Amino acid sequence: MPLVALLDTFNMIGHNAIIVMKGDRTHQAVCVTEDALAGVQAVPDARRLPQNLNVFELIASRKFEHGEIAFDGRIWITAKDLHDWQNETLH
Repeated sequence: MPLVALLDTFNMIGHNAIIVMKGDRTHQAVCVTEDALAGVQAVPDARRLPQNLNVFELIASRKFEHGEIAFDGRIWITAKDLHDWQNETLH
C-alpha cells in the first residue's frame, strides 16, 4: 500500500523530521533522521521537505509493506535507507 504525505503535516523535532503519511485506512508517522536529511538537504529544514517528499514516500511505503515499523510505531528513514534507494534506482 503506498503511503502519501499529508500536506502541512511535516515538522522538525530536534534535527529529525516527522511526516504524517496516509495509507488506505491508516495514518503513519514517519521519522526522517538528520543523516537522511543531510543526504538531500544541505541544512535540515522542514520548509524544504516538500521537495523530497516523493523519495520519502517511496521509502516509507516499501518499509510499511515489509512491516519495518519500529517499536515506537514509527517508520524511521535513515541515511542507509536513502543510500539503498539511490542504489536501487541506478540499477
